[in-house]
Amino acid sequence: MKESRITQIATPDCSPRVPTGAVQFGEDWPGLFIRGDDAIGVMLSIRELTTHVARADDVIDRFALDLLRRIADMIENDVVVSRSKTKMADELTQ
Repeated sequence: MKESRITQIATPDCSPRVPTGAVQFGEDWPGLFIRGDDAIGVMLSIRELTTHVARADDVIDRFALDLLRRIADMIENDVVVSRSKTKMADELTQ
């Protein structure tokens, strides 16, 4: 069974939806949070871009494309699919 790579952080019931943007936890470095609905567009954009520049000859270009592909894979595997399964499970229990 695949281990979950989703870090869940409890939020107060009254907290608003977190927008796409920079997020910082305590004194840790700020990171980038991309909402699931925005992540789908990012994933599709990455897939399209990497298709057009798939024949990169430069090592730096190949490294950059590999990083983008890993981000798109993470969105596809851990954001889009997981959210859909969770949403379906919630709907079935209501």
